[in-house]
Formats: sequence, structure tokens, C-alpha cells
Amino acid sequence: MFTKTLLLAAVLTPLCLTPALAGTTAHAVNVALQGTSSMTSGAVAADEKININQASAEQLARMLRGVGLARAQAIIELREKLGGFKDIEDLLQVRGLGVKVLEDNKDKIEL
Repeated sequence: MFTKTLLLAAVLTPLCLTPALAGTTAHAVNVALQGTSSMTSGAVAADEKININQASAEQLARMLRGVGLARAQAIIELREKLGGFKDIEDLLQVRGLGVKVLEDNKDKIEL
């Protein structure tokens, strides 16, 4: 086992120290870091608003705190039934969406 470890180290060490490959390694690290920043791009800005009469279920679920995909779909179904929301308070008709969720999100919601 020790011999295999030494052999592996002997093979990998020159690869890590080769200047041509060092740039490749740095590039790979930069690409990996850019990938993680794109994961946070789904975060919602505090001042970003969502139009509940136009948003998709995915957008509603992403932007509204306490609203998952199932509840977002229920919002869309109610929107279609009502022919559009006339007031933000209409959201209280959605099963499972209470005053707390509405209060947490009222600054993000527009009609």
C-alpha cells in the first residue's frame, strides 16, 4: 500500500508543478468558483417585486418566502379562477397561505 502511495505521488507531483498545467489548474478553479456564484444567482434581491397576475409557479415559489411549488400552483389556479387578483388580500383564499406568509411577502408583491 505504501509503495502504491509513493508511486502515485511520484506520478502526480510533476503534473502539479508543471507550469503549463498550473494555468490549467487555476482555470479549473476559476470555472468551479464561477459555478458556485451561479448557484447563488437564484437568490432574490430584497427590493425585487413579483407580479402575482403574471408570474409562473416557479417564479412565485422562488421569490415568495413560505411558498413552495405546490402552494405557488394553488396561487395560479386561484388567479385563473378569479380572472386575476384585484387585491393582495385575495391570496388569503389559497389554502395554507395565511396572514403571516402574506405579511412576510407583501412588500415583494405587486398586481
